[in-house]
Amino acid sequence: MANQTGLQFTLALAGADDLDLAVVDLTLTEALSQPFHLTVNLASRDPDLAAETFLDRELTLTIWQDGQALRRVHGIATEFGRGDSGHRRTFYTLILQPALWRLSLRHNSRIFQHVSPLTIINTLCEERGITDVAFAVTREPAEREYCVQYRETDLAFIQRLAAEEGLFYFHEFENEAGGAHRLVFADDPQLLASLGSRTYHGRAGGTAPLRHVRKLKQVSRVRPASAMLKDYSFK
Repeated sequence: MANQTGLQFTLALAGADDLDLAVVDLTLTEALSQPFHLTVNLASRDPDLAAETFLDRELTLTIWQDGQALRRVHGIATEFGRGDSGHRRTFYTLILQPALWRLSLRHNSRIFQHVSPLTIINTLCEERGITDVAFAVTREPAEREYCVQYRETDLAFIQRLAAEEGLFYFHEFENEAGGAHRLVFADDPQLLASLGSRTYHGRAGGTAPLRHVRKLKQVSRVRPASAMLKDYSFK
């Protein structure tokens, strides 16, 4: 059910009929070169929902505004918990993360020879069933003569390799029903979509019906001012 601002949140489980679940609230954390983390608090009339119904399965959260889909977030359930039960509802918490998160579960050691870093990244993703991977790069990285993954997770290896090549990644979702969830690697911030202007609207003024900035914080930190790089040859 939509609230007074016209906003509505729905959660769909792949391969299942309509769920007896109402979204109470949600928190989505996104950052460049990190798997997103979506926490959804839910309420249901069923007090005995099983974790096995959700864990490691694909779900899609859709944010609606007056019947129009504003945003879809697609991922897999990595955690499911049951909370308090009342007279009519039981509360649950569900955590969604991208399929890329699965790569953090496997440690490996291997050698890649005479192959491009982009090919290595694509190979690691395909091994875990992630096929919708795009590379929006302005330059082609040089072929690696010898590249080693040593006792690190596949995700840590991808992130290290991408950082060495000046790449960052982010997740891209299409708003249409069943739209693509794409993992994009890029090397130029200009390739990122612009958010446009946003209105600042504090809590004291009530709830704004449109997207807005609710809180601002300015932080200053001490950081290195220069860096020195050295190279070597293993021959």
